Amino acid sequence: MYVTEPTYQITREAAVVRLAGDFDINARDELRTTLLEAIHAAGPAEVVVDFDEAAFLDSEAMGALIEGLNAGREAGVPLRIVNAKGLVHRVLEVSGVLDLFNA
Repeated sequence: MYVTEPTYQITREAAVVRLAGDFDINARDELRTTLLEAIHAAGPAEVVVDFDEAAFLDSEAMGALIEGLNAGREAGVPLRIVNAKGLVHRVLEVSGVLDLFNA
């Protein structure tokens, strides 16, 4: 049995969460945890979720984004998605998640 490295990377800088790679069920928990940590650290400032280097996003990872969005709303910390492009942008758009973040 081979153990593979994750196909995603999450980097948090101040109130920016930078995503790189493929975000699927394997990344869900870490994405949710990172977003919640960023929300609590950001205080009243916004949290920017930067998808510039993300190549794939599935429904599990979108669930983590929505959980983060809801937690941010409860804490009074807005979340914003930036640099979503290609397949990631399409998935966020068709699913209505982009509209949730822009509401």
